[in-house]
Amino acid sequence: MSTVKVAKFDAICSQLDAAVELFFLSENYIATHTLAAAAYNTLKDIAKKQKEEHPFLKRGYLETLADAERKRIVGFLNGPENFFKHADNDRDSTIEFETDLTEILLMDAMAYFRDKPNLRPKNYDIFRLWAGVIREEAVTDDFLRNLLETFTLSVKSKGKLEFWKFANDLLERNLQGTRGLNFP
Repeated sequence: MSTVKVAKFDAICSQLDAAVELFFLSENYIATHTLAAAAYNTLKDIAKKQKEEHPFLKRGYLETLADAERKRIVGFLNGPENFFKHADNDRDSTIEFETDLTEILLMDAMAYFRDKPNLRPKNYDIFRLWAGVIREEAVTDDFLRNLLETFTLSVKSKGKLEFWKFANDLLERNLQGTRGLNFP
């Protein structure tokens, strides 16, 4: 049997990268959500100890809510991941799973890495671009930023798979220092 030593952030990034790949390349919503939630919750625990703002949804946001509303939102946020992981009390039940919750968890988790470029998962840039996050510092010219945002929406409209292919191609060309785009 072989073993491998894994640091927490390596595990988090590996789970986020796998969740992002599944998000774009698969219809397996349950596996995608389970990976995203596992990474999110581990990151949330670390961020809490570091007094970090993100991930925000399961911490800062919940703290702003009244008790009854907080309980309802916690059920909405944690219900699917608990349903997918456990069957001790509800083995014959079903759940109405809101698949957009996975994308929300991924967006919030990725926000943690905004100011931590050395810790970012490899698929960070692709997912942040999908989420429409083009920071002013990244593209300072308003016209170019608006053009890029419009272009991103156009590629997004072709679907997740085409967006994934395009974004990977774009990032690969950037790493190689080549110019030119392969438009989907």
